[in-house]
Amino acid sequence: DAGRRVACGRKGRVVPLGQIHSLRPSLQPRAWLDVMASAHTTRDDKNEAMQEILILAKDKEISRWFLEEGILDSLMFILSNYFRNYSSFLRNEKPPFACEIPEPFASFKQGGHAFYHARLAANCCVALGKAHCAAVHTEGDLLLMSAYSRGSVPVERQLAQMLFEVPHHMKVMNPAHGAGGQNVNGANGEMSNDNVGGQQQLQQQFDAEFTLTELSMQQAEDLASSIKALDDGKIDV
Repeated sequence: DAGRRVACGRKGRVVPLGQIHSLRPSLQPRAWLDVMASAHTTRDDKNEAMQEILILAKDKEISRWFLEEGILDSLMFILSNYFRNYSSFLRNEKPPFACEIPEPFASFKQGGHAFYHARLAANCCVALGKAHCAAVHTEGDLLLMSAYSRGSVPVERQLAQMLFEVPHHMKVMNPAHGAGGQNVNGANGEMSNDNVGGQQQLQQQFDAEFTLTELSMQQAEDLASSIKALDDGKIDV
């Protein structure tokens, strides 16, 4: 939906995390989506939101709603940042659009804060991909999707199919910003313990413009391969 609001980098207020569980169940998916879409919530806030989304995504209708409302915008923002920065470290380049205090490479390695954050996003993508294929494709479609026997479609293929079929907004950075710029704090003016990485990601959300992106099947398959590896706890960029 080209007219849909970008579900990333929003500036509005969100329900405090401690109050979301007391909302009616029908209102909780929207509240968690708002946490993910907000430019003001911290990395720790988004980690908690993704853990809740993993549970909610077991319901096919809720998964469909998340995809229609643009959850991939914020998930792909997290993943693209992670893959881009990890690759820059491997090439011994300065990470693009870094803040004045760059996040250390250790954070991007297995067990680091950025790795954990990105892996949760990958977990969510895989869960949504499974639900998408189960809800949207009939058994006959699944057989057509894959040359594998008995209609068993590998998770990576289901993920690629979702990425191909569900457009999402990708960030286009404003080159005038990116290093420094305005001082951005998380909810209530506080950052998580993981201060530097959260600050960097929040700054990037403020400085980014977003454009609706439709991937080719080859692009979707390549991206699905990297996301599925991260879902499995591996790094493949």
